[in-house]
Amino acid sequence: MPRPRLVFFRLNESDLPGFVAGHFADHVRCLEQFFEVVLVTEDADYDEVIDRVKPDLAMFESGVYARPGRSVRNTHRHPEIPKIGFLDSDAYCLTRSVFLADMEQWGVETFFTHATSATGYASEIADRTFAWPNFADRRVFRSYPGDRTQSILLSGSRATNYPWRVAVDRLLRENFPVRSLPHAGWFSRAATAGMPSGEAYARTLSDALIIPTCGTIAEELVRKHFEIPAAGAVLVTERTASLEAAGFIDMENCVFAAPSDVVAKVEHLLDHRGEREAIAAAGQRLAHERHSIEDRDQLRQWYELQKDCRSGERVVQRELFGPLTIEKLSDRRSPVSPVSPAGLDRRLIDEGRRLLERGDPARASDRFAQVLNLHFEPEAALLLSRCWLAEGRPELARQMLEYSTDAVVRVHGAPRPDPVEWAWLIRATLCESAPTRARDLALEYPTLRHPELDRIRWVVSAVTAAPVGFAERRPSLTLHPVAPQAWPAWRAALEDQLRAVDATMLADRVHHVPPPLRELAGAPRADLSDRAGRSARRAVQLSKRVRARLEREWARLRTPAVGADHLSVFQLLDGRPIDVVVSLAPPSDVQARLDDLVANDGSGVGIVRVGRNEESTATTFSPRGLTSGLAPALLDRIPDWGRAFVVAGSAAARRLSVGQLAGCEVFAVVDGPVDPTPVERGLRHSVAWRQADEEMRARVEAALASRRMRVWQRTRPDGTVTG
Repeated sequence: MPRPRLVFFRLNESDLPGFVAGHFADHVRCLEQFFEVVLVTEDADYDEVIDRVKPDLAMFESGVYARPGRSVRNTHRHPEIPKIGFLDSDAYCLTRSVFLADMEQWGVETFFTHATSATGYASEIADRTFAWPNFADRRVFRSYPGDRTQSILLSGSRATNYPWRVAVDRLLRENFPVRSLPHAGWFSRAATAGMPSGEAYARTLSDALIIPTCGTIAEELVRKHFEIPAAGAVLVTERTASLEAAGFIDMENCVFAAPSDVVAKVEHLLDHRGEREAIAAAGQRLAHERHSIEDRDQLRQWYELQKDCRSGERVVQRELFGPLTIEKLSDRRSPVSPVSPAGLDRRLIDEGRRLLERGDPARASDRFAQVLNLHFEPEAALLLSRCWLAEGRPELARQMLEYSTDAVVRVHGAPRPDPVEWAWLIRATLCESAPTRARDLALEYPTLRHPELDRIRWVVSAVTAAPVGFAERRPSLTLHPVAPQAWPAWRAALEDQLRAVDATMLADRVHHVPPPLRELAGAPRADLSDRAGRSARRAVQLSKRVRARLEREWARLRTPAVGADHLSVFQLLDGRPIDVVVSLAPPSDVQARLDDLVANDGSGVGIVRVGRNEESTATTFSPRGLTSGLAPALLDRIPDWGRAFVVAGSAAARRLSVGQLAGCEVFAVVDGPVDPTPVERGLRHSVAWRQADEEMRARVEAALASRRMRVWQRTRPDGTVTG
């Protein structure tokens, strides 16, 4: 029986690491098990491609690797061809907004994703999003000839969105001989040239007895969860619902561990060869028999089932690894695939949202800042902006929302921003007593629709006496579900935000804005001609400072920074083993130099940025590393991040304790007061620390923007410096 023909539109960046290109190839090879695949990687005319290829199914990819400027024209043609979208990003990544905008533009309404926790982050599309879980090809990931020469292999990123991995890696380094396989990022082919991929990577895994990994803050099912056991090593990981759904059982085919017991469990495995080999063999059988490339037929199942769906029915995926089935439609909005339990970030967001709803924006902002210190997430950014508006700080709210929407539209080339974020950007601008600029923003993206956006446009139209248009189309997809709210309550909340910044006259005008006629059915219409559109686009320009900051942020993510002298952390600290650089609110020029040091380092050093720098005023914007992140609970976690080089601004240093530096190897205070800070006085009386010599201090000062510093080094029991 011939396979159905699938045309796959994948318009991604080209200069990506080899291992990412390998993942792309794996996706295609997996699809080829069930379809005849025609891959389209350049801008295309959908009408022409369909006429030429004559496919049975069209698939569109978008997400973190999407190429700016991508274009698929005429996707409204050939409605008889089913369409599916493939979300290729982490479940919490801001490029989910890029995906939603692309799918909306291309007319795609059914989605698949390898991020098995994605439905918990995008409830608006949970009723049409299926899981296509990661896998490990058993022909590549297997046991290779030869003895396993490495006891423990530490592999993968140690960024802040991998908290379990960071904590466990540190504990294993301290207690066992380990080998590290540094991770050099996801976006630069040059920076990752030394990273093994494909068979070379599989052979590296096959050379180890035990390998830990985790599923990020989302408690996700990542590729390593299958690659490690498939290669014949013992998988050590944190217990999650997704892993248990995949068939993993503690001490039978994997090892579930927490930082509190991982050392004891690993020691037990190393001492009991027979038990260790039995677990490894069972894990390999599970990966090869249930999680190889041939086992991911979810798209083919959907394709066959949707042809048989009748009115009042839909395709569902009741179990993550179970068969798709057809069910009668009882609740149109209920998820069609399992929703995973909330991970660390979603728990913090939920807690912060409850605090905000109870009228406590100060405590709520702390929760959202903690999320942003783990990873930039649009949900946390929007909710933190709402906290700032409630506290009378609209400039910070506007800048945060500019950052988020500009990253989606300008950096990743999405056709439009998230409608709820755009609505709150207009709202924050209005709260800056800038109704004219708010009107200009309201005129942007005239086809973008959402009840929240429609309401703020209605208000702006009323207070500026200028027509603002509303497109006749259904609401645009958003990452931010909004609970229905009566007009008087919605308007009163906006009035309160205006009065919080003493915009009394504007608040009075808002107070008299009548409710939308049938929710905008009778709203004034704007001139949506090309001339008006061009005028609005010219009027709306982000500040040069925010644009420049965004370019610097993304340049550091995508390419290796090169300082004037190419200095790295390894060189600066004379080869002292360091897992992470912890930046505690240093001045901005020092932060920039720390970023360069880490980017130039080839040993896989991570960086954690915490706290707004001490030069900041109350209106200084930062998309991450926010002041509330300096709370003691977060500082207490510094030892969990591994062997650290901690660089603290003077204000941050005054909040530290000696115990919080338990995992620290080198500690530097930038522009500190003449008298030592309390933590330095504690270090002076500790036999485990000593002040660095003049040569070391001068080297650190020269590397970090020539700022005046005091530098401390950890010592051995005999008084010599560690490292």
